[in-house]
Amino acid sequence: MSKLLTLIPFVLWVVAWILGGHLIAHQVFRLRRERLIVGLALGLVLQLWTSNLLSHILPVSYSFWAAAALVLAFGLTVAWKSLRDWRSLFTFSIPQALVFLFLFYVFFSIGRGLNIFDDFQNIPLTSIMAAGDIPPHFPFDPSLRFGYHYLLLIFSAQLTRLGDLFPWTAMDAARGLVLALLVMVAYLFTRRMTRSRMAGYLGGFFVAFSGGARWLLLLLPTALTQKISDRISLLGSGIPTAPDLAKALVSSWAIEGGGPFPFPFAYANGVNPPMTMTHGGIGVMGPLILLLLILLFRRLRDLPSGIVLTALFAAYALTGEYTFLIMFPSIGLLLLIEWIRARRIYLPRSFLPTLAVGSAALAFALVQGGVVTEIARGLIFPSAEAGSFHTFSFSLGVPAFVSAHLGFMSVLDPYQLIAGLVEMGPVLLALPLLFAWGVKMFRAQRWWEAGTVVSAGAGLLSLFVKYTGTAGVSATTRLLVTLTLVPTFYAVPLVWAWLKKRSEAMKLTGLSLGLISVFGGLVFFGVQLIAIQQPLLPYFMNEMDVRMENRHWNQLPREAMVFDSDSRRVVTVFGRGSKSMKSWVLTPEWNQLMSNPDPYLLKAAGFDYIYLGVEYWEDISPEIQKKYEDACVKLVDEVQGIRSPQDYRKDFRRLLDISACR
Repeated sequence: MSKLLTLIPFVLWVVAWILGGHLIAHQVFRLRRERLIVGLALGLVLQLWTSNLLSHILPVSYSFWAAAALVLAFGLTVAWKSLRDWRSLFTFSIPQALVFLFLFYVFFSIGRGLNIFDDFQNIPLTSIMAAGDIPPHFPFDPSLRFGYHYLLLIFSAQLTRLGDLFPWTAMDAARGLVLALLVMVAYLFTRRMTRSRMAGYLGGFFVAFSGGARWLLLLLPTALTQKISDRISLLGSGIPTAPDLAKALVSSWAIEGGGPFPFPFAYANGVNPPMTMTHGGIGVMGPLILLLLILLFRRLRDLPSGIVLTALFAAYALTGEYTFLIMFPSIGLLLLIEWIRARRIYLPRSFLPTLAVGSAALAFALVQGGVVTEIARGLIFPSAEAGSFHTFSFSLGVPAFVSAHLGFMSVLDPYQLIAGLVEMGPVLLALPLLFAWGVKMFRAQRWWEAGTVVSAGAGLLSLFVKYTGTAGVSATTRLLVTLTLVPTFYAVPLVWAWLKKRSEAMKLTGLSLGLISVFGGLVFFGVQLIAIQQPLLPYFMNEMDVRMENRHWNQLPREAMVFDSDSRRVVTVFGRGSKSMKSWVLTPEWNQLMSNPDPYLLKAAGFDYIYLGVEYWEDISPEIQKKYEDACVKLVDEVQGIRSPQDYRKDFRRLLDISACR
């Protein structure tokens, strides 16, 4: 009963922003069929963006509540007159609600059984953000600002702080909820464009599972596959998978936390993975917001709609810097074309609302935190770059596709070009229809939607650009996002309309290309479903760490740092930073302390506590162990257990206070 009572405030918080978003969808954008799902998505994004702003000046426990209250207040204000007819206001499609809940359950359950991609980064980051560090600092060096696309992580931090979930469970819930929303919004978007429920189903299905088609290389003659392999230099997780691409195609993908059944490398993708495989810290929050903007910008008509769209676009900057910034030159190019067409320089009246929303969103993006803010800070104050984790630099080169697994694939090399095209997937074939749609939107002066199409075309120019900053060469793949993401949204509605009057052979061809696009995603989804039956803890933690987190998360002094042989673990358990890395590489100073964890040296290095288990304790020399018997060392807490399910020897976790060791 006491547990249920503690959930009441959390439920009220959730209801507040859901109700606010529902009222906004109803009254500001006049939605009816889409009101339930779009309202939920609007409420979520608006309260996350508001929470981020308020967290600059308020403790997170206040900012989270205040953001939900503001979204509800805005919804009540704009829909006040409609509340008289409250019964019609709160009617919604029960089948939509049930499908959404089912999708959320499936995606959340899959996430609990997987620990892949950035969980080593994002679970510790969720922990420190839930403890109050928003905008966040680098978890493994609190002196550095961490310019990151952290909007989704705010949600997982809220679930940790207000819902009393563990950070890893909160991450899985956040990713699952947003992915379920994206699939449902894609269904509604496609249905609205085609006026067909069947097309809507296909649109949601395509957005969920479509991606690259690396597996097509398996169908080539062995000699040709080997020639392609000889021209490819594997990158990232491709390197530990196999010595070359030919062998990797028939191997399991070498990644950490992949669940009980291995993923086949042939169905993975380093450029255009299916949405169901987005298990990183960004999740599909960026695609969800972009699709909301495409759907709702058509209804920009007054101040309330302008305010909401400004907040959505500013929130988009907290999911990806390139996809946000590329919209400005894309829409600017449209204005330039209009000037050439009209043979005069002027601002069309229809352009002014888009200009106002874009300008206001950019102003927020420059100060709200995240990558865009760090870029602006570095340009205005070059000396400030020293306090930022990320650096940003680019170089030009021959046009090439860049895969996080297959590396650089030049379009001038026929063998590399084949690999690059299958890595991108058949969705590129939708580009001609997409560009034709962009021309139609331009003629109708729908500037935002036409600009979104231009941003997809800009992805072609990014083939000439190589990123060389701290995020690593593989981050260049982010420059190709619009080239695949925008066609993914429009592929089904545009192809559906185009095929209506085409021959059966053309319809069969379109269906076949669609099946090729989703086949890899479906194979991986089948592997993911197996993971549901075995929920996992983060691979750097065990049940003793869970018990310690239950007792001490966010209980240590605010500026305290805790030393641990695994800094990912200690940041997650206590919600406090630990100075151990620079650019994801352990520092020489930390390595020295690791080999000689003298409590006096640890304190001199800035650590106030040490957290250790029996394996690390046994590696410490007897002379150093003796120092932990000094009066300055105090035992804060200890839990005991076994080393692993396979090793029943006794283990422990000890939290020791060394702040008096001077």
